[in-house]
Amino acid sequence: MKALLQRATAQLDYFQSSHKGVVGTKAESTAVLSSFSKTLSRVSDKFFQSTTVSSADGGILNDNRAKKAKEFIRRYKNPFEKDFLHIVPKPNEVDSDGTSQPCLALSLIIERLNKWKQLLEAQISFILSSLPMQQVSPILSSISNEIPDLWSGACDTKQMSRSNELSPSPSSSSSAAAALAAFTVASSAVASAAFSEGVGGHFGGGTAALEIPGQYPPYISSHQDSKPAPELHVKLVRFDSNVKVVRRNDGQQLVRRVGMVGSDGIVRFFLLQFAIPYMSRTDERTAQLHYILDKLLRKGVLACRRNLNVQPNPVIPIAQRLRMTADDPSTYSLDDIFRLDRHVRGLDADEPINYHKDEMRKIGRKFNKKTTNSVPPGTNTDIGDEQATKLEVYNKICETMVAPDILRKQVQAALIGPEAFFVFRKALSNQLAANSLLCYAFSVTDRSPSKFAMNIRCARIAATDFRFAYNSAGLLETNAIPFRMTRNIETMLGSMVLNGGSFIPAMSSVAEAVSKWSEEVNPALHIILRDDIIHWYASKSAPKSDIKNQELERQLNDRILKNVSMVQSRIKECAPSNENNDSKMTFVDAKLRQLLQQASSSNVLCMASPSFQAW
Repeated sequence: MKALLQRATAQLDYFQSSHKGVVGTKAESTAVLSSFSKTLSRVSDKFFQSTTVSSADGGILNDNRAKKAKEFIRRYKNPFEKDFLHIVPKPNEVDSDGTSQPCLALSLIIERLNKWKQLLEAQISFILSSLPMQQVSPILSSISNEIPDLWSGACDTKQMSRSNELSPSPSSSSSAAAALAAFTVASSAVASAAFSEGVGGHFGGGTAALEIPGQYPPYISSHQDSKPAPELHVKLVRFDSNVKVVRRNDGQQLVRRVGMVGSDGIVRFFLLQFAIPYMSRTDERTAQLHYILDKLLRKGVLACRRNLNVQPNPVIPIAQRLRMTADDPSTYSLDDIFRLDRHVRGLDADEPINYHKDEMRKIGRKFNKKTTNSVPPGTNTDIGDEQATKLEVYNKICETMVAPDILRKQVQAALIGPEAFFVFRKALSNQLAANSLLCYAFSVTDRSPSKFAMNIRCARIAATDFRFAYNSAGLLETNAIPFRMTRNIETMLGSMVLNGGSFIPAMSSVAEAVSKWSEEVNPALHIILRDDIIHWYASKSAPKSDIKNQELERQLNDRILKNVSMVQSRIKECAPSNENNDSKMTFVDAKLRQLLQQASSSNVLCMASPSFQAW
């Protein structure tokens, strides 16, 4: 409902702000209403179809789901069809106030979508935030393992053992043959005893122990960079007894957080998410990018002195549209913190964005009338007046609705004492510096509050929904806002950290580490950007054969090279350099200070889209 509401609002804004004198043509209006009619019809068919839930397992869980599905259809099917499937738009006639009849029909759809959004959110609010695992999945709740004491090679596969046995053996006359024979007898005896006790060694005991996901590169990065030792990995003992229900993607998705108790006594949490394959592949490439960056930071002298590091976020595909994502309960997004603050104060969390959208509609009507009278659209006066009006709306929201210290107060309440807050702020500045550089270099433009998450415990920035933005030509976009540096983040870090502290030097150290090893990282960047743009094109069309994918790759080769060159040039210009122009002396961090000024400027933030929530 929320996605449909955003789409309908965007279409209404387009009609009302179009510089045409008439609010859209008849063909445009009919096409929009026809598209919404088909979409709402598909929604009705998907959620209100009277299908019987299969209960082949004979479990109680399927019966409960069938009962809930029947109750949902009985309660909501007829009202939904009455509100949306029986709307007949009238002909395109322009009223006396300049508003066309299709806009009235579209506004009616928006009004009813708002009603259903509030209705469903009220029902969702009654869902328990914690469910017993026994009720959710009796099979998972029954899993209980006792991890055996494993030795080196205990987790090797049986195939590896056979390949070792087939290797050429030394001569029987040598002393090495006698030692090998003694070793074979001893290892066979140990393996047989372990197999009889259920431990197994090469016969499956060590390999039968379940590991907790996310312990192999690129989902984990450490200073060792050695061959993985599975016998030292954390094994699954059991699942946590409770399953948490959390909201993600601007509250549009309710997902379940499952805890896995490891053999080291630590509970690791994962979100079970439904996602399209392109999103899962993008998150996998994001993990690879952060893994490479962490290796480069360990090579950089300046980065090592500042203890700079980044950690990839494990994303484990389970099925084509189902995945597990590592999620720490201490990780909160800006949207979570803002909604919590508004809830405590008894205020509506959507009030600022609704006010912004209403004011933007008024601006669109005003400039629409202005352009129809005398002033041609796109003039400097028109653009300047629009920016001034948007700046006024932005300042009004900042002064009356959103305080600049919400984030800082929430972090201070979670920490103990000023010493902990000082350490947290310093660590956050380092993490935010690396994340901001990547956002600027790879054109990660969608940094809405729900996609800017950090760990309250260790100040780690979670790279959630870290997606590259492309223009219509397939090249990385150039965004006016290089990275997110809004008022609450500025207040959290403080002016001393931003202007004269560790933020800019840390960002410069990351750029220096990457640019110094640019030749080594160039193949990795080429592979990451190639895979991303190919899957980006593939996500917008039907699946193709391997031959067609190879042809698509050849067609996109020039764009891939341009994107790689663009990323490297952006990082290089942020790195400190001793090359000074005699005619114009500049600071070595002049580019970074320019980006910081651009990202935090009110004149730039006021022009951002409402979903960015620059306030």
